[in-house]
Amino acid sequence: MYSILLYIALAVFGIGLIYKVSGWFRFSLGAHVPNMTAVARLTAACKGLLSVAFSPKLLTALRVLLVDVLLQNHIRKQDTLRWVMHMLLYAGFTFLLFTHALDKVIVTSLYEKYYLALNPFLLIAGTMVIAGVAVALCRRFILKVSRLNTSAMDAYLLILLAVIILSGMAMEFTKLTSYTHYQTFWDIHLTACLVGLAYLPFSKMFHILTTPLSLVANAVMDGRSDPANIQTRQIMELDACMHCTNCSKRCSVAAAYDRLGNDKILPSERMAFLKEYVSHKRLGARGLATIQKGIYLCTNCDRCTVICPAGINLRDMWFNVREEMIQRQPSVALMLTPFSYYRGLKRPALAPTQYNQPLQRAKEALAAPFAQVADTKAVIPLSAANSQFKKAAPLVGRTGTYAFCFTCENCSTVCPVVGAHDDPQQALDLLPHQIIRSMNLGLKDLVLGSRMLWYCLTCYQCQEHCPQGVKVADIFYELKNLAVMEAADFAGSKNLVGHASKTGH
Repeated sequence: MYSILLYIALAVFGIGLIYKVSGWFRFSLGAHVPNMTAVARLTAACKGLLSVAFSPKLLTALRVLLVDVLLQNHIRKQDTLRWVMHMLLYAGFTFLLFTHALDKVIVTSLYEKYYLALNPFLLIAGTMVIAGVAVALCRRFILKVSRLNTSAMDAYLLILLAVIILSGMAMEFTKLTSYTHYQTFWDIHLTACLVGLAYLPFSKMFHILTTPLSLVANAVMDGRSDPANIQTRQIMELDACMHCTNCSKRCSVAAAYDRLGNDKILPSERMAFLKEYVSHKRLGARGLATIQKGIYLCTNCDRCTVICPAGINLRDMWFNVREEMIQRQPSVALMLTPFSYYRGLKRPALAPTQYNQPLQRAKEALAAPFAQVADTKAVIPLSAANSQFKKAAPLVGRTGTYAFCFTCENCSTVCPVVGAHDDPQQALDLLPHQIIRSMNLGLKDLVLGSRMLWYCLTCYQCQEHCPQGVKVADIFYELKNLAVMEAADFAGSKNLVGHASKTGH
């Protein structure tokens, strides 16, 4: 009976392992990656392994295995208590694996009376694991480490670990006193161990296999590595994530989560989502919109990559995911803001059409309600809509300072965006001083339809040099929000009209 259960657990583990590893070569992340078959990527991975094995990079891989995998030095430098927890669990389970799970192969060959005596080494190892679980519970429920969310899987794993160790220790204590009790604890212990074995590929504990691979892969790979291997590494990194939330605690935009409540702003929660995203699970429009909003707020500051104990290159991952979304999902106004700065730095890695298409799509979506801005010869009437816009323009106190402007053009003179174009009027529609002047006249189409509004870098040069104290950069910020709302209303009404014409209403 025990043998049958063992084979079933091994079969489930093997199937899960094959499914997970095959996914590394089947799935991809990013719209700009070349389309390669799983066989081609597997072949590239084998070539990469051979090239490392016969190069100086082998020494780098061995150093990482010793320092960051065995000694977990990366974790120690960040959080001593968490390092103690990991080392207790890691060392305890490693010792139990070789002296208990594999006792017939290792221990009995050295110590024939192993089964007839109380083995203090097993008790010590079990105590180490229990201590590690206790530290984990303390961090989660007593210290309440910032942004460390406890999921159902976390609770299941902690309970499973406790059952395995406590039943094993009870079994060890009763083996010399009561065979009946020993057998009971043996059944519980074996069942828990087999459940843990079968569940391992499908749980976050799979990172005990993938995190070492991620650490070594990132140590020996760089931007010049085979694109196929970079694809494979990025998918593998999703399984290497242990959801430790280190990245979320140090994320430069994590404060936005406290304000907006969208947990996909936090890098650790995005990683959990991406596991579903890359496997093409149905996430729905709402799910995609949530992750899209979260990932667009990323500033590519690279704090998450530096702090990740699994060595995951999170900065490149966010760029690839964001690139895929702006190619396939609806336009987002943030495409035309300073967010695009990092994307501009990565421009050589993208095809020209791929780089320009989302930008053009976003411009068209935002300019759609303001058709007059494109017709430079048209006479713009001061309609009721313009008058209403002029009254509503001071959205906040600082924005109302536009009325102080006397068109000295100082803001346009110091603007780096204006200075970057040979013909700024043609490239930007309106210059900064012209936008402020248009606000004074209530010319809504010109103000909200101008490309200058979106090319603004928010460097505050204009605001600092204004002799009248006009808050130019702050005004532009508010106008962007207003333009987005107008464009959204316009798109919604257009969709409603289209729907009504199709349905005959």
